[in-house]
Amino acid sequence: MYCDLHNHLYGCLPAETLFRIGKENPEPRWHIYVDAFEKAYGIKTQPKSFFEDYADIKKFKSLYHFKEKAPFLNFQAKFNLIIALIQFHEKEIREISRDVVLSHALTDVSYAEYRLMFSKDELPDAYYRKLIACCEGLAEGEAKAKSEGKFIEARLVMSIHRDLYFERHYDWMKNWMVKDTFLRKYLVGIDFCHIEEGFPPKDKKHFFNQIIKDNKAETSTALSILYHVGESFRDKSPFSAVRWIWESAENGAHRLGHALALGISPDFFLAEERTELVSERLDQIHFDLENYDSILEFGSYFSKEDLNVERNLLKTKVNNDQITMMMDSIKIRYLQTFQNFIMSKIAQTNSIIECCPSSNLYIGMLENLADHPIARFYDNNIKITIGSDDPGLFDTNLKREYEKAHESGLDEKSLSEIQRNSFLYTSPILSGREIIDLNQGQVN
Repeated sequence: MYCDLHNHLYGCLPAETLFRIGKENPEPRWHIYVDAFEKAYGIKTQPKSFFEDYADIKKFKSLYHFKEKAPFLNFQAKFNLIIALIQFHEKEIREISRDVVLSHALTDVSYAEYRLMFSKDELPDAYYRKLIACCEGLAEGEAKAKSEGKFIEARLVMSIHRDLYFERHYDWMKNWMVKDTFLRKYLVGIDFCHIEEGFPPKDKKHFFNQIIKDNKAETSTALSILYHVGESFRDKSPFSAVRWIWESAENGAHRLGHALALGISPDFFLAEERTELVSERLDQIHFDLENYDSILEFGSYFSKEDLNVERNLLKTKVNNDQITMMMDSIKIRYLQTFQNFIMSKIAQTNSIIECCPSSNLYIGMLENLADHPIARFYDNNIKITIGSDDPGLFDTNLKREYEKAHESGLDEKSLSEIQRNSFLYTSPILSGREIIDLNQGQVN
C-alpha cells in the first residue's frame, strides 16, 4: 500500500474529466488561461471554438499534459487551464474530491493528503462551505472505495497564499475546527505553494512559531506546516536557494516540498550567471560567517576575508539593487560544500522532504531522472517521502513515481523503506495530533 503526502486535488484531474467539466461550464474564465498560455507557448487558443478544436481527447491531452522540461511559469500556464475550466462551486468540489479519492484507492493508495487553494478574497461563509464540501467528498470517496473492497484514508491540507491573508485564513480554520468535529477530522495541515520567488521563509518565522505554539496548546486541532521551497529559484543564487530550504526547516516546517536546490548536482549550474538582490546576498554572507567553521568541515569554501570584503562593499549599495554571480568551477565546488553542510543540518531535524520525480524532472528541467537528488537525500540520511504532485497534469500515478525514483538511483530495499516510513510522516503525526508509539508501532 502507498501513502501520497504531496498532491494537489485539482491537479489530480484526468484530461477526460477536465474536458467534460469545462464543456459543462457555461462561463469558463478564459482570461486566466489564454494570454498566459500564448506567452508561454506561442499558441493562441480560441475560446469560441475551443471544445470543437480539441474534441479529440488526444489533442486535448497534448494541450493539458505537462511533459516537457520548462520553467514553473510554463507549468502554471497549463495549470491555468484547470482554473479556467472549473466552476469551483461546492457540488463540483465534493464530486471531484470523491472521485479522486476513489481513483487513488484503486491504485493501492491507502492514505493521501490533498491540497486545495481558495481565492485570496474568498469570504468567510463561502470559504467554510467549500471546506466542508471538500471534506464531504473525501468521506464519500472513502466510503465508495470501501464498497469496492479498497481502504483509503483521505485528508485535506489547505494551501494558503504566501503574500496576503494567510494569518486571517488560518484563524478562520482554527476557529471552525474547534466547533466542527467533522472538519476537525479531515483538515490536517496548511501549505504554502505557488510561486516562491520573492517570498523568503524568514518572513514566515513569527507565523510558524504561532502555529507550533497553537499545536502544543490544543493538539486536537493541530495542523502541520507544509512548505514548497527550493523548487523554483530563478531570482537568487543556488547558495541562497539552499539557505531558504534550511530556514524553512529551522522555522518549523514539517515537510518541505521538492527542495531541489538542496540536492541537485552543482554542475547543473556551471557557467550560469545568477542574479539576486543585494539584501539576499548580505543574508547569505551573514549566514556563511555565522556558520563558517562548521561549513568548512564539509570541504573548501569562500575565504572569511573575501566574505567580509564583499559584505562591506555591499553595505554601500541599496538593498534592492541586483548583483550577479557567475557560477564558475570554484563556486560549483563551494556549492557542493554548502549543500552537504545544509543536508547534514536537515538530517538532524524532523523535517521531511517531499520528492515528486515527474514534477521535478520537468519543472526542474533535469536532463534525466538520474539527475534527481532523491538518492543523494537518502544517502545523507534525510527523511523523504515520494508524492505524485499533480498526477493529472503529469499523466502519472504514485506507483509510477516510485518506478521513476528507482530510475533516479534508489534500489528496491530503499524504496520499500521510504514507502513504509511515509506512513509515519502524515500531518496528524507531525503536528502532534496523533502520537506514535515507536516500540509498539501504533498510533494513539
